[in-house]
Amino acid sequence: MAVACADPEAENGQNSKGQAASAADCAEFFQRHGISTPSVLFDDLQDTYYFAKNRAGQFVWGNRLLQQQHGVASVIGRSDHDFFRHDIADRIRADDLEVMDSGVAVKNKLEVIDGNNGALTWLFTTKAPLRDRHGEIVGVEGFSRDAERSQEAMAPFHVFKSCIEYLQAHLTEDISIEHLASLSCMSLSTFERKFKQHFSLTPKQYILRMKIHEACRLLPSSQSIARVALATGFGGQSYFTKIFRSVVGITPKQYQLSLIASGRVGTVRRSS
Repeated sequence: MAVACADPEAENGQNSKGQAASAADCAEFFQRHGISTPSVLFDDLQDTYYFAKNRAGQFVWGNRLLQQQHGVASVIGRSDHDFFRHDIADRIRADDLEVMDSGVAVKNKLEVIDGNNGALTWLFTTKAPLRDRHGEIVGVEGFSRDAERSQEAMAPFHVFKSCIEYLQAHLTEDISIEHLASLSCMSLSTFERKFKQHFSLTPKQYILRMKIHEACRLLPSSQSIARVALATGFGGQSYFTKIFRSVVGITPKQYQLSLIASGRVGTVRRSS
């Protein structure tokens, strides 16, 4: 099991200067807050990632499968931004903050994350606030079950398999919701209702997010933002920028610059 801050300045995952806690501080998170450390049995899970994070978003615990997934010996002290694209990590962080701020757990939320190789990873995530011995919320913990590793969990979503595969293959085209409904053997109204029930997004919202995810994959090496807009089926750059900002929170150009600043890519070639 990856060990999971004794400095009183790091009570909320930050030191006195407002900086993120060190890996050493994060390793003492459970002891300092008077919380029982997670069971070593979590390391035996074959289809489920267990995680715990402090309020700053740093991992203070992670099971073996989580470490293997990210290809590191330990996740302690790191954050989702060390492992995922900017837009994906921001979405995870927003979910964590909502759980910590509201104190309400989220159960079995379906998350579809596209990797660098274009493959989709289907996760069923449950998150709950992590409280110290005084009942104060000091972080978040949860499980993410890999749906591909757990076919039983995928059963309710099999009906959407054909339409999701179609979306991947025809992402740059003008996709008809009616056609997606027919691929799923449903009427349009039933398809839209069940799709939103299972994915927490309407079909149109889901398509736009998939297009933006593809754009995030293309932008780091692109010469032209306008070309990325065309390659992802948005047509005009203005509309593409508007949707990109609504989903990611920054413009495509700002996204490119953020990758350069983080050292994840070299200088992006001149883009329009």
